[in-house]
Amino acid sequence: MELRRQIGLYAATAITVGNIVGSGIFRSPHAVAQEIPGMGLAIAAWVVGGLLSLCGSLVLAELAATHPRTGGLYVFIREGFGDAWGFAFGWANLWVIKPTVIAAITSVFALYFCEALHLPKSAELAAGCGAIVLLTVINTLGVREGAGTTAVFTTLKVAGILALCVAAFTLAAVHPPGAPEPHADPAAAARPLWIAFSAAMIPVLFAYDGWTDSTYVGGEIVRPERNLPIAIVWGTALVIVLYVLTNLAYFRVLGAGGVATYPAVGSETMGRLLGEGGRTALAVLVAVSTFGTVNGSVLTGPRVTQAMAADGLLWKPLAAIHPRRGTPVFALWVQAALACLWLAVANGFEDISGWFVTTSWLFYGLTTAAVFALRRRERAAGAPAHGVRTPLYPFTAWLFILVTIGLIASDLGASGWRAAAGVLIAATAFPVYWVWKGRRAAA
Repeated sequence: MELRRQIGLYAATAITVGNIVGSGIFRSPHAVAQEIPGMGLAIAAWVVGGLLSLCGSLVLAELAATHPRTGGLYVFIREGFGDAWGFAFGWANLWVIKPTVIAAITSVFALYFCEALHLPKSAELAAGCGAIVLLTVINTLGVREGAGTTAVFTTLKVAGILALCVAAFTLAAVHPPGAPEPHADPAAAARPLWIAFSAAMIPVLFAYDGWTDSTYVGGEIVRPERNLPIAIVWGTALVIVLYVLTNLAYFRVLGAGGVATYPAVGSETMGRLLGEGGRTALAVLVAVSTFGTVNGSVLTGPRVTQAMAADGLLWKPLAAIHPRRGTPVFALWVQAALACLWLAVANGFEDISGWFVTTSWLFYGLTTAAVFALRRRERAAGAPAHGVRTPLYPFTAWLFILVTIGLIASDLGASGWRAAAGVLIAATAFPVYWVWKGRRAAA
């Protein structure tokens, strides 16, 4: 059986927007403000990060329109560089990328969910695993149910963030501030501006991560040659506007010093405007936002595993599709088990996120490089150019690749052994692939 095309334009765009907007906009502005002084430079960092992500999404739109199949980056890398590299991405996606993304975002959801309901910290693991299991059940029911859940929660989170912005621009900050947090290391202030700006780009680009995810369900999107480029590019553009507005709202209420002082900038902003009720409302908003992002990852991740197994590159049962519901049930539950395992053994968001950022961006860069190989092959075959082409090619692609190299180098230094371990797990794909290939040849 094949997966069915049942995802429309709104749901596809909601996957892009919903998988980008998770916890980053509520956490990253503080990290950016600690690295670079003043509102102007901080807003510039968010604009630059958005434009860099847009460069990647423009290349991705061309690849998605050319190869609108289930699997997204796996398909593009395999088409550009062969089975071994496609297997490497799918292997990393199965064991590291998606399970750790789900676990990291779920840890934030569980934190704010328990805070909103006044539950003890000991309840966070149960709440997180419960959310993963619930969303996996929803996504086994059908792609319409999974994509519809993402669309609903994306709509709610965007409405909530816009409400925060309206409150920030129209209400006075009459309530007392919360307890301040320690400032960053004073030595950081002595660093050259370009180094500080580069360091600030790491949390910014993390907050923009997720613009690739709608491609994973490319085989289930209606009219993909039209809807996928719109969902990828315009979804990313919408997030840029949303992020800039939200940062302006934070700076209006807290000032540059306040944004740099309070890690929970969203909570502090709402607390200054509406008191404890505002802080509770923000906790609910973060819980809703992260819950929707987890659902988007639960929906998209198993499509890579299913596509690889269908191509004969993984254990065949992982390719199974439910005959009536049309969902990759086995792949969904394997992902859920791995995500719950990561959530149980890791120690919070920062501990988990160090595993996937470098590994993910390594494959983002490789995916972008695939456009050169595919265009070269297209020219050699004398094939006519298709409708969707990357604007300002090859500048767009090369800029994204160079920035990706810099981000990987920075994150390897910042995340230490976790970032390196994620890359090493991805590298084990090559010996596993050659063993798998040998077994298939012997059979």
